[in-house]
Amino acid sequence: MNVVVMGVGFCGSFPMSGGLSYRELIARAASMAYADAGIEAWELDGAVSCEEDFVSGYAITDEYVPDQLGVQRKSVYTVPGDFLQGLGSAVMQIKTGEYKMLVVEAYSKASNILTKEEILRFAFDPAWNRLGVTPNYLAGIEMQRFLACSGYTEADVAQIVAANKTKAIGNPLAPYANHISAGDVLRARPIADPVTEPMIARPADAAVAVVIGAEDVALPKARKPVYISGTGWSSGNSILERRDHGISEATEIAAQMAYKEAGIADPTKELDAVYVSDLFAHRQLMHLEGMLYLDESMTRVNPDGGSLAFGDLYDANGGARFFDAVQQLRGEAGAHQVKDAKRIGVHGWRGLPTDSCAVVVVDGERRTA
Repeated sequence: MNVVVMGVGFCGSFPMSGGLSYRELIARAASMAYADAGIEAWELDGAVSCEEDFVSGYAITDEYVPDQLGVQRKSVYTVPGDFLQGLGSAVMQIKTGEYKMLVVEAYSKASNILTKEEILRFAFDPAWNRLGVTPNYLAGIEMQRFLACSGYTEADVAQIVAANKTKAIGNPLAPYANHISAGDVLRARPIADPVTEPMIARPADAAVAVVIGAEDVALPKARKPVYISGTGWSSGNSILERRDHGISEATEIAAQMAYKEAGIADPTKELDAVYVSDLFAHRQLMHLEGMLYLDESMTRVNPDGGSLAFGDLYDANGGARFFDAVQQLRGEAGAHQVKDAKRIGVHGWRGLPTDSCAVVVVDGERRTA
């Protein structure tokens, strides 16, 4: 059974969204997605919500989702993980045949969080890994290990920041796009050696909603259908002392799952573009290695500027990349359109301290029966 992306909606990104509550962000993104899909909310069979109580600041925060999405008294399945992990769950639900049309939602209201580092610190083991310093120390360990194992240099990582922020200058959804040099990045305030401040994505507010459906109900309605050809997900060892911090094992496993389902043998040749998590600049390079994607020019990697330009949207990060991938396949990405994009890989990472990742392959045309 083929699963089709019918419509997408994105409200953001904003460094602060004082005029919009998180509920209004969700409602706006959903309204955009429904209009794009050519449907009304009542036609949906249910929803998948990707959010975390602790980040949202509410217990059972997904109880607010039905009203904003228009799915009252219908199934709402909550995934406390990245949007792409929720999308994979929704795809499986469609393939059971029990659901014909679902909406997947995620959001960030980071501007509501007063102590962002304390939220991150809470995710670390309280006995062994909360060391009384910035929780970003783990990114410093990762970057040191990755550089030692891969042959990349600090200058290479700094160039990722410069490239992503610069390529997003023409993207109106990227509030942190900027002209910055690799030298500026290296000379910036150190956070956790060798990580400097510009190497970390800054928080932002946004919401994303995507409507997917079984092919038989989607094609008569969808304006420009996009096909989900492969999905994969995995989590690395949760015990930091037992993890190899120079690689993303979860990315490798998730990518192979998605590639196998999509029939991809050579990702570099067969994928016209890829989106990978760059919440920390060195992670873009690490994730590309895990996805077996080689593009030294980086012109086909994160053409929207990634999280370094969009901002850290917490559980909506993968959704922002997926939104742009759909726009690319439709030829509607504007100034950062990748020429002749027909097949794209999208990667999502849950962020520190995890190695929890998901990969989705999307096609602009139907490839399998």
